Amino acid sequence: MKEIILTVAVIAVLLLIVAAAVITLVRDKKKTASSCGGKCSGCPYCGSCGKK
Repeated sequence: MKEIILTVAVIAVLLLIVAAAVITLVRDKKKTASSCGGKCSGCPYCGSCGKK
């Protein structure tokens, strides 16, 4: 019985860590409007970018 409780506790802790990481990534993504810095001269995708 102790083994089951410990297994469930470890899984719960791992799920909390993963959830915290996902929440952090989502919040960071919302804070940053775009990964583009707007400097097209050094960008490898300069020709396909929507900014002109």
